[in-house]
Amino acid sequence: MQYAHAIYDKKFATSVSLALFLCIGAASLTACGDDSSSGTNDEPVKSTETSSLEVDEKNHTLTWTTDNAKDLCILESGNFSWKTISLGTSTESAKYEFRGDTLVLYPLVYNNGELERFGHMYVGGEANKLYGTWKDIFCDYDPQEKARYCAQGSAFAIRTLTLSKGKRILETEYDFEGYSASKNENLILSELTADLFRALKGTVELYIPGAFLNDSARVKSLIQEYKISTSSQTKTSIGFKMDGKEFSLKYTEAEETLAKDGSGRLNRVVKLELSSGKTVCNLDFERAFMEKDLCKAENKAYLDTEKEIDGNGNNIEHAVAYLVNNQADFEKCVKSIAIPQKSGGDEGYNDELN
Repeated sequence: MQYAHAIYDKKFATSVSLALFLCIGAASLTACGDDSSSGTNDEPVKSTETSSLEVDEKNHTLTWTTDNAKDLCILESGNFSWKTISLGTSTESAKYEFRGDTLVLYPLVYNNGELERFGHMYVGGEANKLYGTWKDIFCDYDPQEKARYCAQGSAFAIRTLTLSKGKRILETEYDFEGYSASKNENLILSELTADLFRALKGTVELYIPGAFLNDSARVKSLIQEYKISTSSQTKTSIGFKMDGKEFSLKYTEAEETLAKDGSGRLNRVVKLELSSGKTVCNLDFERAFMEKDLCKAENKAYLDTEKEIDGNGNNIEHAVAYLVNNQADFEKCVKSIAIPQKSGGDEGYNDELN
């Protein structure tokens, strides 16, 4: 799974691969003390994974087997249809231990030839009693350093693990509205705006998700460095002059939301206009991971597909996302209005377009 815009230390690779760890939203990992915290959800949507469970009490190990099925937008004979597809079974294992009233699960997988040593932490059950309902606190424990590493900030999810004889149930409630409300609202002070300023000076390295990341320090620094003067400015638009040339930047739409498939991935829409004189450069970027409503014939030209083997060994092709992206044309247009630079300079375009 890919989890939205969290910054993960390499120590968490195993937890992610076993879907034991979920942290959604912009976060950083730091060593922390013993206090734990959790986010709150206003109108959550729940996903549930049920598995058969075997417990080896002598060796303190858990093994769970899951029958995986997923709703997919299947491509058959040139047409797309929404179907539930069996993807076969998966078996995973973890070693467990109790640290006071905290349950720690250490995934039994290997990273670079070594058994993963970091364990994921749960609270809320009864000390030294495995069966019960445990709450994920989004922390991993390092037994060598005797420290834990937690996701800082809101997780936008509540995850519980219920263990009973023969059964494991993993439930996750996602706060879609809370995530949307948390995003950067001042688009003019975003990372993408800073990238656009640099593009007009000749360096095109546009990071479209940067529209949702506040980068006010760099934006203000570039305004000073490039001697940009502004004639108007709001949270979504700015009129400015650079090297004697007038420009206008306007974000017409920008939205980042959690995908509703429970994967933790992000849907994004970014639409903006960057103009100078009579030339208007329009960026139109939209990516939405598949939902039933998107699985339609009229969207065929915009559906991004991939192939995989289902649980019966059949090769299937299915749409994974709805994707509209004119970034290449937009960048070409930006070059056409960029500040001309003298040949041999360290940055910028020459008189001819690259």
